[in-house]
Amino acid sequence: MIEEQEKLTMSQRIDAFYRQSGGPGNPEIARILEEHLINGKDHGARGKKEELKDVFTEVFLGDHSTQPLVLWMMRMRYNIKEQWEAFLNSRSPDIDVDKIIEELKKHQTGKS
Repeated sequence: MIEEQEKLTMSQRIDAFYRQSGGPGNPEIARILEEHLINGKDHGARGKKEELKDVFTEVFLGDHSTQPLVLWMMRMRYNIKEQWEAFLNSRSPDIDVDKIIEELKKHQTGKS
């Protein structure tokens, strides 16, 4: 039976899910899907919702031809983040980054 389920197409799996869960109008579907994405054996590490960036990272880190490029990009991202935080901290030790971001969001949406 497990082999049969693995051979199902994605649309067949979705149809089976809706039959088992009470149909597309069931208000519990969002919770069921979220739980599946967090704990499903086919969605990465248990207890952590797999995101698109996780999938790309895993695929490209697993390929020996793209691994050095991905590692370099990850290091660059980390270094830029570290340098940005050091810059912000050097400007004013009392700066509240969250408050600045909130003010920028208000300004973008036109709320003053």
